[in-house]
Amino acid sequence: MNFSNTTTKNSTATIRVVCAIVFCLFSFVYLYYYQADMVAVAQHVLSDGTRHYDRMIGSILITFALQALQVGVFAISRLDSKFHALTYFPSLLVLTVMTDVSPNIDKEFSFGAWLWVFPLMLVGWGGITSMLRNYQQYGAPLPNGLFSCNMWINMMMMAIMLFLVGIVSNGNSVFHYRMYAERCLLAGDSERVLDIGRKSLETDNNLTMIRIHALARERRLGEALFTYPVAGTSDDIIPQEDGAHCIIYPNDSIYRYLGAKPSGKVKAIKFLKALVNLGLATDAVKDYILCGYLIDRNLDGFVRMLPRFYEVDDRLPKHYREALTLYTHLRSNPYIIYHNSVMDTDFEDLQNLEKQYSVPSARKMAIHKQYSGTYWWYFDYGKAE
Repeated sequence: MNFSNTTTKNSTATIRVVCAIVFCLFSFVYLYYYQADMVAVAQHVLSDGTRHYDRMIGSILITFALQALQVGVFAISRLDSKFHALTYFPSLLVLTVMTDVSPNIDKEFSFGAWLWVFPLMLVGWGGITSMLRNYQQYGAPLPNGLFSCNMWINMMMMAIMLFLVGIVSNGNSVFHYRMYAERCLLAGDSERVLDIGRKSLETDNNLTMIRIHALARERRLGEALFTYPVAGTSDDIIPQEDGAHCIIYPNDSIYRYLGAKPSGKVKAIKFLKALVNLGLATDAVKDYILCGYLIDRNLDGFVRMLPRFYEVDDRLPKHYREALTLYTHLRSNPYIIYHNSVMDTDFEDLQNLEKQYSVPSARKMAIHKQYSGTYWWYFDYGKAE
């Protein structure tokens, strides 16, 4: 009899160890690689910006705390053998709530539906646990080894719970890009910002503003802005309290980079032009102004400001040459006439390609395939937000 009990304890210990390994590996990887920025922004907001989140230390401490919670739950529930994986439900529920961060967290922090869903799920879990514990006491014992049926049942329950954590927590790709980009700016790595979400067509005005700042720091704003999806208007190129803004990265850092901070809400281009007129503008301001006009598709404003900042020749940044080519073809009496043999040929090819498609959706797809990343694509087909 004693030998049988020892064997049972050893085999159930195998299930507990395997479940613990699976949980700890998932929790650490999930927090370190996927949700580090969500936890960082939550801590930043809740601490009023006084605490900095270290994702390595944070991932380890949170995983340790959640595993300790499971140990306590197991000590109370005594769910073993076939149903042991369910003792991780409260820990995984806490992990889900922690990483279900709203993109508007800096404006209004709220637990939302979790205020009633969280206790309701715990009550439901408690009821199920109570029934399973009674069943466990009177059910026939089954093998609990590494490749036993009970092990597979536990692994299946763990897989389902881990999957639910992944789909319920914050999976907003644009918000993830934005927070990762802000973290890179804090680290002074504006080059890495430009690789974040590089192949994605999703964006918003906040992410666009952050990319504009990073491109300006890399002196590539006029060369590469429209190789990314662009959202918002010219008013979103600088931080605004009720518009585009950063959460973790200090908005004042962007203003310092431009030369000065406005005293209140302003029209971005008007403010930037005032910096130039007052002699407070840094070198980056000229590209902010010109790209602001391009974002608004205001070609007339763009061509009238361009000679103030640049010599109009073939050394202009790519998007400025594209905009001038487009402007020259669209205006019957242009303020500036610009011709470049390569640009003119490419633009004529674009016009010829457009004529080949009578269906707008097919035309858009064909143009995107060859001309995405150009100002021409943005001007006619880029989504206006």
